[in-house]
Amino acid sequence: MKLKQGLMTLLVLLFASGCGMQGSNEGKASAPNAPKGDAMWAKYEDPLEQAFTLEVPSGWTVKGGMFRLGYSDHRTMVDMTSPDGKINIRLGDLAIPTYFLPNQFHREGEVYDLGAQAQGRVAKYRTGQEFAQAYGKVRFARVCQNLTPQQTSLPLLTHLDTPQGATRASEGEATYTCGGSQGETTAYVYAQTVLINGGLWQVNLSSYISPEGQVALTRNIILRSAKSFQLSPAWVQKQNELDQEALVYQRKRQQKRLDDLNAQVRQLEATMQGMRDQVAAFERGQAQRRADLQKVDNIISGITPSVDPYGNRVDAFNGPKSHTWYYPATGEQRSSDLSPGPGWVLLTPQQQ
Repeated sequence: MKLKQGLMTLLVLLFASGCGMQGSNEGKASAPNAPKGDAMWAKYEDPLEQAFTLEVPSGWTVKGGMFRLGYSDHRTMVDMTSPDGKINIRLGDLAIPTYFLPNQFHREGEVYDLGAQAQGRVAKYRTGQEFAQAYGKVRFARVCQNLTPQQTSLPLLTHLDTPQGATRASEGEATYTCGGSQGETTAYVYAQTVLINGGLWQVNLSSYISPEGQVALTRNIILRSAKSFQLSPAWVQKQNELDQEALVYQRKRQQKRLDDLNAQVRQLEATMQGMRDQVAAFERGQAQRRADLQKVDNIISGITPSVDPYGNRVDAFNGPKSHTWYYPATGEQRSSDLSPGPGWVLLTPQQQ
């Protein structure tokens, strides 16, 4: 599955200037067994925006689609589970945002808020290998009683083209032995991180849990499903229109000319809120999962949740020294083995 170039172009322009629920999201095809031939495959269409189709194993439970968080913020996630529940495959992840590189206006760990257009996070670029290792620890934490990294002789599960406009692309993987209720299985993450000229980067993910004897089958399913992924031309056209509307909206928002546009902006943002409600419906009951994914976000962003001596929560930015010191009057942080001076307090990491 490829990155959407409209989002990339639009966000690059804005960053340089300083600034995947309606209907059901679950389906099951009719055949009862794992795929062995073309007759054992079914076409799955995105139930949320009819944005794409792809081939999935017949008889498997399939959930997900194109989740929209803003005009230009659309995230693909498809989750597939075998009839016996022993294999789970996930393509993409709606919880992973677009990342923006830190600069003089935005420091690492901040939310990069583009209003109704998109929501991002400020973070240094990570390689595919770095991201896969960080993501895997959280992705499998709830289903694996013991998660042990392991070496693999299998080739990298490469199945993504380098997106147009990329100045750097990196692939990586993480493989684990997973002990859980299904017995010992193999857990795997493939990550491609793509740096785009203009100060932002994105992540493409695929991951699976599978019994060791079915790893080859699982990998073949991922390759075939990814290869069959097709965007709807009608959706692409509509997305291009939304990107143009977002550019107009964002320019007015950035120029602070909202006095004459309040009624229009309220209407536009109400529409976007309706789109976010789709995601909220999907996420109900997933509070623990969001907390787990926040741990990945903290790892990627270099943040350690901490408290000051008065019990106030502070997001401490990781530094090279053993302690992080905080100056409450200004909010400044400093990494140092010793106190920087009067008025500085020591931050204590919280248990996660």
